[in-house]
Amino acid sequence: MGEVIATMGDQQPTDRRTIAQKLGYLIETLHPKGRGPYSYQEIAELIRQRAGDGDPTVSHGTIHNIAIGKVTNPGVDSLRALGDFFGVGARYFLDDEAAAAVDARIRNIREETERADAGDELADVLEDKDVRAVAFRLRGLSANALRGIKSIVEGARQAEGLPKVEGNKPRRHGRSQ
Repeated sequence: MGEVIATMGDQQPTDRRTIAQKLGYLIETLHPKGRGPYSYQEIAELIRQRAGDGDPTVSHGTIHNIAIGKVTNPGVDSLRALGDFFGVGARYFLDDEAAAAVDARIRNIREETERADAGDELADVLEDKDVRAVAFRLRGLSANALRGIKSIVEGARQAEGLPKVEGNKPRRHGRSQ
């Protein structure tokens, strides 16, 4: 289910969670890039569409009841269907150590995805020769001068109706200035 791990939300898991909390975390966290979480109905329909002969399925009502904690001890087939859909297996819902390992992997994938996205964004920006020319000319300027230029650029972006850029400080990767 590679496409489900394309993007993740900001919710972080905690220790000792109920099946409902674990399912809620998966729903909020694992969904295609560029869209929000799947609805219970979408999950049930996609499970049905992908199920082979003899593979378990689950109704959207059952998913809803598990997610809200109304059903606290769902059947193995429901957990298998949900686990398979999210690519985590049924054990995720039953074994806290397995869930913690999966959650750690989800966080790692999320961080890798964010780094890759940032790299792609930087590559896209640097394709513009004028942007590259300005960037190269910034090297060696003092922190005070860079703050002033940043303020000018932010003002120009605002004047042109462009969105604010929420940039993180770049990682240094051991290089010296």
